[in-house]
Amino acid sequence: MTASASYTSRDHALREHDRYAHAKYKATMRWILPYVRPGAVLYNIGAGHGDFNHLATHAGLRVVGCEPDDDAFRKAAASMPESNCELLHVGIEGFAQARAPADFVVMHDVLEHISDDAAAARAMSRLLKPGGRAIVSVPALSALFGLHDEELGHMRRYSKRNLRQTLEPFFNIRRLRYFGMVSIPIVAYYSVWKRRPYPPVGASEAPLSRAYGMVCDVESYLNEPLGTAILAELTLRE
Repeated sequence: MTASASYTSRDHALREHDRYAHAKYKATMRWILPYVRPGAVLYNIGAGHGDFNHLATHAGLRVVGCEPDDDAFRKAAASMPESNCELLHVGIEGFAQARAPADFVVMHDVLEHISDDAAAARAMSRLLKPGGRAIVSVPALSALFGLHDEELGHMRRYSKRNLRQTLEPFFNIRRLRYFGMVSIPIVAYYSVWKRRPYPPVGASEAPLSRAYGMVCDVESYLNEPLGTAILAELTLRE
């Protein structure tokens, strides 16, 4: 499915202050931090607008990211941390070629863009050291597939079952959980029913936005029965 350049650009602009995305990033860092050691390297696959790079370098990691989208790459490059960060304008297959494995691999909202997601999972496994940790997030629930997914070029939304089927040939799944249960009505109303872009609620300083951000932060700690996203913590399958 082909992404809309204008919609994608708008989405990248909003994500710079997107409390929903930031809550996922914070959950990722909480899963990673117990294993961070001096000199550790993190690969950020599909770096998007680059905000996660700042969280990772602040935690003492050396970050090497890749981003194939032109607009997202320009935004990430323009806001790149001053040190311990490198960013390449390439997709996962190109990035994985002849590259030494890293201590951590993070892939936020990438698999849904790739037709052969099993091949992408295989490429990701080549990038991870034995004993390292990979964190993956994907949009959840096929019933929520709507305008937002179509405009961003998503191939699918995931259930826990089909994400397991994609990842388990290459990884041991340490944790697999939903995130964003409170956001399900928002996605259903705007993207599926009304077929309209999401309002910039999560990217403003209005009281409603701040309240939504606090809810997302709380949800990032919870093991919810359903959600608009799935997060997975992975180690290499031996």
